[in-house]
Amino acid sequence: MTEQHDADGWDSVPKVDEIRGEWGTPVPAGASATARPRRKLGRGPIAAIVAGGAAIVLLAVAGVVGYSVGSSTHSADRPVRAFLDDLTAGRVDDALRAAGIDHDKGDGLLTDAAYAEAEGRVTGYRIAATRDDGDTATVTAYLRQGGRDVSSTFTLDKAGTDWGVFPVWELEAPALGAVDVSVRGPAGTKVLVGGQAVTTSKDGTATLQALPGTYDVTVDGGKWYTADATTSTVSGFGGTASSPVSMTTKLTAAGEQSAKAAVDAWVDGCIASTDAAPKGCSFYAYGEDSAYTYTNQKWTLDTRPTVSVGSWLSGGWVVTTTTYGRATFTADISGPGGVGTASAGPMNVNASGYVTGFTDAGATFRSAVGNGSSDTGS
Repeated sequence: MTEQHDADGWDSVPKVDEIRGEWGTPVPAGASATARPRRKLGRGPIAAIVAGGAAIVLLAVAGVVGYSVGSSTHSADRPVRAFLDDLTAGRVDDALRAAGIDHDKGDGLLTDAAYAEAEGRVTGYRIAATRDDGDTATVTAYLRQGGRDVSSTFTLDKAGTDWGVFPVWELEAPALGAVDVSVRGPAGTKVLVGGQAVTTSKDGTATLQALPGTYDVTVDGGKWYTADATTSTVSGFGGTASSPVSMTTKLTAAGEQSAKAAVDAWVDGCIASTDAAPKGCSFYAYGEDSAYTYTNQKWTLDTRPTVSVGSWLSGGWVVTTTTYGRATFTADISGPGGVGTASAGPMNVNASGYVTGFTDAGATFRSAVGNGSSDTGS
C-alpha cells in the first residue's frame, strides 16, 4: 500500500528514530540534531561553591561571637564582680588581695573569721552603671546590705590589652570604712569591736578599718567598770566612717568598792605623815614658833570622811566628799618657855578628787585639793 502525503509539509518531518539529543536541550537552527550539548556543572562543584560560601559566613559569625565574648570578659565591671563575689562568699582574704587593699595584723576586722561575726554583711549586689573614659573606668554598684541597697562606686585603671584589642582593667583599692569609738573612761581602755580587741588612745578614742557590716561594740573593763553595749554600722565603700560610737563607762560594784578603798588609803597616807603640812593632802597645821623644837609630831584621824563616786568627767570618775572627816595634829615642844604639847585642830578632811583608773591591785585615786586649798587650818 502506497503512503499518501498531504501537501501541508508533513512529509518533511523526520522520523522518530532519526531524532538524537537529550530532552530539554534545544537544537540551534541549522545545526545537526546529533550535535553534542553544552556540558552542565556537576553536583560536586556546586556543593563546593555552596560550602565555601557557608564557611565564609560561619567565619564571620564566629568572629562576631568571639569579639562579643572577648568584650564581655574584658569589661570594666569584671574585676568589681570578682571582688564582690569573694566578699559575699566570705572570702575576705581573697577579696582584699584581689583589690590590692593593704592591711596588717592591727586590722583585726579584716579577716574571714571577724567578718563572719558581723551582722548586715554584703549578701548580694547588682551593677548599675559602667563608664569607660579611656584609661580609667568607673563602676557603680548597689550592695545588698542589711536589707537595703547601698551605692558604692569603684575606679579602675587600664593596665594594658589582650591581643592588642581588649582592655585589661585593674581595680583600684576601694577605700574602706571604719568603726570610730570614743570612750569616756581611762586611756588604754580595752574595747571589743566585732569581737576584736583594741585599746583607746590618750584621748579615749579608737579606730578600726572595717568592711561593710554592723559590728557589736563593748567595753572590757574587767571587774572594775563597764559601759552599755552598742553597735556600729559601716555602709558600703568609699572611706565613709561609721557614725562615731560614744560610750560612757561606769563602775561596777567591785569598782566602786575599790574606789572608796583607794580614797581611804589616800586619807590614811596623809594621816601617817609627820609633817605639819602633809604634801598633797587637804589639811595642814600652821603657826609653828621657830624658837621651839617640835618632836613626836603626828596626825590623828578623829572622823573618816564619807564620799560618793559619780560618773566619768575629764579627769576620771568624780569623787565627792559628802561628809568631811576630822583630823587633829599634836607634837611635843621644847623651848624658852619650857616643854609641853602643841596641838592643832580638829580640822576638815576633804577627800574630793578622781579615780583615774585601775590596775590589777585596784583603783588609783588623785586628790582634787591639796594642802587645804579649800579648807581652813588652825
